Amino acid sequence: MPTNVTVEYVLAEEEYFKARTGPERLAALKRMITLAPKHKSAEKLNAALKRKLSDLRKELEREKKAGKGNKRQEVIKREGALTVVFLGVLGSPKSKLFSKITGLEYKGDKGYGFTMRMIPYENVWMQGVDTPAIYQGIAVAGGQLFDLVRTADFVVLAIRSTDDYELIREELAKRGIDINQKNVASVITIDDVEDFKKKIWKRVGKMRVKTRTRGLTAPKPVVLNARATVRELAEAVHKDFVQRFKIAKIWGPSAKFAGQQVGLEHRLADGDVVEIFTK
Repeated sequence: MPTNVTVEYVLAEEEYFKARTGPERLAALKRMITLAPKHKSAEKLNAALKRKLSDLRKELEREKKAGKGNKRQEVIKREGALTVVFLGVLGSPKSKLFSKITGLEYKGDKGYGFTMRMIPYENVWMQGVDTPAIYQGIAVAGGQLFDLVRTADFVVLAIRSTDDYELIREELAKRGIDINQKNVASVITIDDVEDFKKKIWKRVGKMRVKTRTRGLTAPKPVVLNARATVRELAEAVHKDFVQRFKIAKIWGPSAKFAGQQVGLEHRLADGDVVEIFTK
C-alpha cells in the first residue's frame, strides 16, 4: 500500500519547515518520526527521516562544540520539493524580494551570509535561499554560493540594470555555470506573491501526485518530474511496487474518467490521485 501519512504528520512537517532554530527543527523531526506510518511501504520514508535526524544531531553537536563566539557558516542542505536561490549585487532588492516571497520581515540587506526559509506553495514546500551579494572577483573565493546555484531548481536575479546582470553572469561563468541554462527570472519587484510562486512551479517542470489507499487520499503529495509515469510513481513509493504491480486507478487531469484503470506507462499530470494495486 502507498505511504499515506496522516494529517498530524503533515502538520508536524509544517512545524519542521517553519522552524528557525536547530532545536525547533529537532523537536519537529522527532514528532514526524513518531507520527510516520510504520507499514512496509513506509520503509523509505522512515529511513529518510532517521538519516535526517542523525545529520541534524551531528550538525547541532558541531555548533555546540564551535561555541557561541564562533560564527561558523551554516551549511544549507536541500529541503522540500525544490530549491529557489536569490542572487543580486550589493544594493539590489534581492533580500527584499526574498523576504516578500517567504513572509519574513525585511530588515535590510547586509550583503553577506545565507538565509534559508521554506516557502509554502499550495500543498508543497519550496526551499528559498537568500545569498551573499555578488561582487566582481567573488568567483575566486568560491564556496557554497556557487554550489547552491549549480544545484538550484530556480534562480531569481534581482537586477536593476544590464550591468547588474552582466556582473552576475560573468562571475558565475568563471565557476562553469551558464546562467542561460538555468531556470531564471530577472525581477525588480514581485507584485503578486502567489502568482510568482505559481510561475516558479510551472517553470521547474514538477508535478504533485497524491496516493490513495482503500478510499483514503494522502494529504501529502509525491513530487515527481513533469510527465512522469505510473512506473516512476511506483518506484518513488516503494521499491517492490513495480515487480508486484497489477493495475492502477487514476482520478484527476490525466484520467479520461474518474477511476480509470491504467498501466505502468500511463503518463501522470499535476493534481492526479493514484491508487496502486499489487499482486
